[in-house]
Amino acid sequence: MISSNRRSSSLRVAASLAAALLLAGCPHSPSPEVTVTEGVVFRQDRVALAQTLTVDRNIATVRPTVVAENLEPLRNNIVGDARTVRDWAEKYDAVAGVNGGFFGESYDSLGRRKQLVQLCILEGKIVAPGTPVGEALRSAVGFSESGEVQFAWAAGTELSGVRRYEKPVKTKTPLTWRVQSAVACGPRLIHKEKVDISDRAEKLISDVRVPRLAVASNGRFLVFCRADAMTYGELARYLMSFFKNTLHSAPDEAMCLDGGPSAQLVYQENGGLKEVEPTGVQVPTAILLVPRR
Repeated sequence: MISSNRRSSSLRVAASLAAALLLAGCPHSPSPEVTVTEGVVFRQDRVALAQTLTVDRNIATVRPTVVAENLEPLRNNIVGDARTVRDWAEKYDAVAGVNGGFFGESYDSLGRRKQLVQLCILEGKIVAPGTPVGEALRSAVGFSESGEVQFAWAAGTELSGVRRYEKPVKTKTPLTWRVQSAVACGPRLIHKEKVDISDRAEKLISDVRVPRLAVASNGRFLVFCRADAMTYGELARYLMSFFKNTLHSAPDEAMCLDGGPSAQLVYQENGGLKEVEPTGVQVPTAILLVPRR
């Protein structure tokens, strides 16, 4: 005869096993680690409730690029097509992708045309201007044709060209910023290998825990990180820890992309795209990993 304590223990084990099996089969619970393609790895941290997409630029056969389409000026705004990140990735045959920068109001009833907010560069040309918010500049991430990653506090228009700054305020000595594609958002989380959050300087103060999406790099490694619910500080410290413990290096720079329900990360596994926490939010800019030309 089994004692009540042993019965209770057996029931707990059975329940745990059932929960584990259910979790393993759930489409919203990605595998802990997936090799997406050569040099690209997706990781799921079920303790911190964060997901990372790491690109080893030394061996990766893909490159990052910003995408947006059918842009036009409307009511003093730049408006473009909006899609979920999964749809953007499918359209461009990307192996993975994340959402890009902030966006504003919808210009149709279905939310498929939306305003781009702040700087966007495609094919080396400014397609949406980056303008200071008062004296504050927004962080931007840019990519060269070969996939080199650059971070800047940037501003500019098609007429004046884009300029980068060393701080999140306009100075008298900006430098020309030459990248193939870029998108602005913010705030900066890590600067020169140190946690240095510029939310106040960029006028993007937020102390609450919400879904967040960040991009970080140190030259060799490019990391996109989605957190289920973190503050800026928690996300910055998580990135520092991830680089140290997983990549055995430190990030040079990191910044936030659009967060909240916009925070989307997709990756390819077994020939199909998987989406972390689908939200259905359609965004006018995305950063995709596409095959090198």
